Amino acid sequence: MFDVICVPVDGSEYGYKAADVAIEIAEKFSSKIAAVHVLEEFSFSSYDSEEDSGDAILSKISKKAAEHNVEVVEHLLTADALRDMKFIVNQTGADLVVIHRFGSDNERFVSFEENSVSDHQIGSVAERLLRISDVPVLLVR
Repeated sequence: MFDVICVPVDGSEYGYKAADVAIEIAEKFSSKIAAVHVLEEFSFSSYDSEEDSGDAILSKISKKAAEHNVEVVEHLLTADALRDMKFIVNQTGADLVVIHRFGSDNERFVSFEENSVSDHQIGSVAERLLRISDVPVLLVR
């Protein structure tokens, strides 16, 4: 049913939760996972430091997936996650995206209702991906 499941991860607890769901689905459908971590294009941090952090995030997912006999292809990219995620997903060849509704603490949030509570909020990357993705998006709560 799903050959490749893309899971964008940012190192947050939410990202790892989405990765866990993606691994569970991949195990059931004998799918591969495309784990994606995006380094910010314009960052004040050391690139080497961010690259090492990104490698560690992806490695953690690969290690967990290996425990379930799920193959992972790691993608460490420099891009703008909000602007480029649709292109990134398409490049992985994914037929499903699994993403958590929240992202890192730095992410902007979009509210579906004015004056709503956090249960109705969604991270800006997830919201944009839901609107423009060419493949199904599973939003993990």
